[in-house]
Amino acid sequence: MKWLIRIVVVLVVIIAAGLWFGWSQLGALVKFGIEKGTPPVVQTSVSVQHVKLSPFSGSGVIEGFEIGNPKGFTGPYAVRIGRTEVAVDTHSVSADKVVIQHIRITDPEINLEAGLGGTNLKHIADNAMNFVSQQTAPAGNAAPNAAAPPADGKPKKSVKLQVNELLITGAKLSASAAGVIPGADAKITLPEIRLTNLGTGAAGITPAELTALILRQLNTEAVKASASGALKNMLQGGAAKINTGGIKGLFGK
Repeated sequence: MKWLIRIVVVLVVIIAAGLWFGWSQLGALVKFGIEKGTPPVVQTSVSVQHVKLSPFSGSGVIEGFEIGNPKGFTGPYAVRIGRTEVAVDTHSVSADKVVIQHIRITDPEINLEAGLGGTNLKHIADNAMNFVSQQTAPAGNAAPNAAAPPADGKPKKSVKLQVNELLITGAKLSASAAGVIPGADAKITLPEIRLTNLGTGAAGITPAELTALILRQLNTEAVKASASGALKNMLQGGAAKINTGGIKGLFGK
């Protein structure tokens, strides 16, 4: 009888050690997934310093998230997020759609660059939407410049998400138009961005769609800021020198 108890104890210890190792590597796996899965979507570099997730509470933190600039832009990065807090409904992880209670992005740094073809954020957001279109379009109908289709010609099945709250606070915007207005540069803090009930329908929202939505929202707020205050002063006269429809034409829609 004693030997049976010992075997059971050893098995429990082995299983517990395996679970602990798996849980301890969860953050590393998510980090790997972000760094490998996001670049094809945004068509530029993506890096993450650290990810910490709790499999019990569903809460976690992503630190040091950075999206590089697309081709044609000179800044070291487009978006840098020091800290993002997430809370996932753990009961939904094995379901058809993963429910994220909230995503809270704090004090992101946005390096907005304007070019004759629009801003770097708009380029990245468009890349993401092209990726989404390519993934969902029938073979032969992919959007121009989209990522290469799957080898079998079939759309890839993407993760379905529902985000109950997306909150972006304290976004620091650094805007420049060095390529068209030498020396133009200004800094401003964007107002709070809060979106709710994303992907509540049966189709949900994919990670690529969520990425594009966030970037487009940031770009929209940046365009609004460019029409008043410090950014307007920076660009006044400069937009007139290039016939692109004024400030909004310079920064894109």
